[in-house]
Amino acid sequence: MRVAIIGGGLAGCALAYVLKRAGAEPVIYEADDSLACGASGNSLGLYNPRFSALRDAQSDFYTAAFSLAVRSFAEISEIEWRPCGALHLMNDEKKITRFPQTYQNWRWEEEHLRLVNADEASEIAGVGLDYPALYLPESGTVSPEKLCHAYTRGAEIHLNTHIEALEDIRADKVVLACGFAAKKFFPWLELRTVRGQLTEVRGTFATEKLKACLCYGGYMSPANEKGVHVVGATFQRWLDHSKTKTEDNDENIAKLSAVNENLARDLKVVGHRAGLRTTSRDHFPLIGALGGRDYISTGHGSHGILSSLMGAYLLADIILKRPRCLSMRTIKSLDPLRFVA
Repeated sequence: MRVAIIGGGLAGCALAYVLKRAGAEPVIYEADDSLACGASGNSLGLYNPRFSALRDAQSDFYTAAFSLAVRSFAEISEIEWRPCGALHLMNDEKKITRFPQTYQNWRWEEEHLRLVNADEASEIAGVGLDYPALYLPESGTVSPEKLCHAYTRGAEIHLNTHIEALEDIRADKVVLACGFAAKKFFPWLELRTVRGQLTEVRGTFATEKLKACLCYGGYMSPANEKGVHVVGATFQRWLDHSKTKTEDNDENIAKLSAVNENLARDLKVVGHRAGLRTTSRDHFPLIGALGGRDYISTGHGSHGILSSLMGAYLLADIILKRPRCLSMRTIKSLDPLRFVA
């Protein structure tokens, strides 16, 4: 089966990876001159589930996605996978209330998810912290850009290719994995963009001790082999461009300073990157059939490293008529037609 995939970001590349492993023939059409040119092109990204207080269709999706990603990343080479763990600090009243509920209702084993006090969080992080945290030992970082290239090894790829009409594509199935651009073909899709800018900073004597990712409404990664941390990211619904802004670097560092002045002190900005993430009205991806031979995987937002891969397996199940990897409750929650009256 020949499956045309419109878009060479995480969603499209992950689908090509899954389909190729299943014996299908994926073909990627990317409008830019390389893969991962948009929001998927960051050199480093954190992979964490989207937390909710209750166990519901969305938490079931992210639970499955997290487990799948951890298993998959261990098998894929050259993606700069670093399972260093992540501490989600309880640095406001909302998190103080929600995270214990998440821990209680999600019912993950202690080896995968647990609550820690400030002293335990400090020991895990390698730096002094003033907040308790929800701790995921298997969380960490990966390079989204390199992940896209790893996913597509051996796949047929057409760069600098603008698709004007889906009817012009010769394929058995067509999948829109082109983010917000999917509205070009289906204008009624409930999609919007959120701009995010991350900041790369040169580490200091204080930050070089950091051993785990810190998440606090922003985030900071441990230093890479060059001594550089990634601090991020802005969340700007009102901006529709990917030009970098100096004041956004200041904002990212200020968020870090609010939870740990010592880590934020004397940081030198050495790089930055901005992108437009695509999301939906309910901040849950659109994954499934659109009708006829057309399918979609988009709206992955800031959790695309996880949701794009899980979504790829679900779409492969649907396209290849295999048993579904997710519950019907979760599949209905992902249905791209769910907003249609």
